[in-house]
Amino acid sequence: MVKIVKDLYITEIKISNISNAPFVIDAIGSYSNRFTIKEEILNNWGIIPSKKLIGKSLLLELESIQSTNKDFNLIKINYFEKIVRRKFRYLPSPSHLDEIEFIMSSSTPRTKLEPDPCPFFEILISLRESEYKALNQLPADVSLKLSCQVK
Repeated sequence: MVKIVKDLYITEIKISNISNAPFVIDAIGSYSNRFTIKEEILNNWGIIPSKKLIGKSLLLELESIQSTNKDFNLIKINYFEKIVRRKFRYLPSPSHLDEIEFIMSSSTPRTKLEPDPCPFFEILISLRESEYKALNQLPADVSLKLSCQVK
């Protein structure tokens, strides 16, 4: 079992009367993330929807599970990768500096052909090397259970 906890910054919340996207929360870590959710999900997470959420921290928890049920808090891993950027420096002698970044992209699997499914989660986060290695050991069909809370 792998558990990943990330702290995101809420930059925008959209509250609308659209049935398939009543609440949209945009939050930033290293990358932009979007949560399209209904009020019942917010209630399960203990989040009260209001514009006062902007500027607060959103604690994102992802936990790996082997599940076949249709829980609305499950997401699938699209990809995770290791990015190596090499910067060359030509000082007295040529040298280089490697910058390594680990990222994971995941989203809600689509079950219907609808333009904006709800709930729908688009998540792109930076990982530590230990988290990357742990995810690499998981089976391909693993799901991640998502939960959030406002700090």
